[in-house]
Amino acid sequence: MIPMSLKKIANITNGLLYGENKIINNISINSKEITTNTLFIALKGKKFDAHIFIKEAVKKKCSAILTNKKIIYCISYIIVQDSTIALAKIATYLRNKINPKILAITGSCGKTSVKEMTASILKKRHNIIYTIHNENNHIGVPITLLKLKETDKYGVIELGTNHPGEIRYTSKITQPNIVLINNIYYSHLEGFKSLLGISKEKSEILSYLKNNGIVVINLDSHHLSQWTKKIKNKKILYFSIEKKKKVIFLLLILKLMQIKHVLLCIHHLEQ
Repeated sequence: MIPMSLKKIANITNGLLYGENKIINNISINSKEITTNTLFIALKGKKFDAHIFIKEAVKKKCSAILTNKKIIYCISYIIVQDSTIALAKIATYLRNKINPKILAITGSCGKTSVKEMTASILKKRHNIIYTIHNENNHIGVPITLLKLKETDKYGVIELGTNHPGEIRYTSKITQPNIVLINNIYYSHLEGFKSLLGISKEKSEILSYLKNNGIVVINLDSHHLSQWTKKIKNKKILYFSIEKKKKVIFLLLILKLMQIKHVLLCIHHLEQ
């Protein structure tokens, strides 16, 4: 990430800074991964509370803490109402400040493979960030964006979900220039009840697409009619196997190894 002062972070997160204003070069939510000039963010969820690891983070010599409550340690800290939302606000700030062109990918299956293939091509020519493994939820997406540096030109971000509203939340943070909905299939039905529910949730990736953004859609997906209003006035690229439409998205990565001028989608990104 780019260096930021605690005062700036407090301003971004609507938090209160206690102690010395320091420069932060790294943000971590894991007390075991503290390095020089690190801000440790103590997240609190339904089943965990990282505030119990503040003592360990201080012992590891973190520079400051972002927390939901006052702490007793002799260290600079920022108090916010919700540390998870604060994490998202910092990520959103960095996304807008550095302003890379971002491709956001979702779908019921195959999105991780598509993300990996796309990133492997882009990083041959450019500095990029991309989702590591499957860190594609409301925590993993902002953590990925925190890695942005001034030299990064592109981001390839995977957006996953297991409950309604999650993709809308991560899409708001990501603000993509291009979105791909890889497919709609039977997965996470316990959270969405039906294919229609899954389709509606996946379409939330379109909610914060940039005004001049591009939508890439699998014509073989279920319930495409649900997306009509959201893709109105957007540039749309289609691909299909069953309907035999011209495959536009990544041309299956030009057989993956035959990479000459890096693809149609990258051409659109650079326009």
